[in-house]
Amino acid sequence: MGRILLFFIGAGLLEIFVFIEVGSAIGAWSTIALILLTAIIGLSLVRIQGLQTLMEAQQKVNRGETPAREMVSGMMLALSGVLLLLPGFVTDFAGVLLLLPPVRTALADRFLSRAHVRGDKGHTFSAEYYYHTETRIHEDDDRKGITFEGEAERKDEK
Repeated sequence: MGRILLFFIGAGLLEIFVFIEVGSAIGAWSTIALILLTAIIGLSLVRIQGLQTLMEAQQKVNRGETPAREMVSGMMLALSGVLLLLPGFVTDFAGVLLLLPPVRTALADRFLSRAHVRGDKGHTFSAEYYYHTETRIHEDDDRKGITFEGEAERKDEK
């Protein structure tokens, strides 16, 4: 808990320091315009890469593979979007780093090496349920021979 608090305090102080330095070098209005520009460009890139990641995940699902790396990459893209929306140059830098596919791939591989991913497809059964007259529970039950159709999925535990 203490490390997280120190991290957020340190990141905030660093962000303020960079704001002051950039603002004194290029001016306050230019600094604000630069922050807005990085947010707009960054979010556009997040959208494009997010759609690409979604298509890659769909292709893996169609092949019967687990899209674990694509899911982690999508979460990192969402985090990148949040970082790019936050005002500041340090958060923008971190957001842009997460936009780089090699960085995302390396982080996803590191995360997935520590996580347990199970790609079990399970077994799918089609079944019908018949409710016959002789199995009526109540006398006033008028469901005679009604067929319920559906599908059931069983996932085996490993």
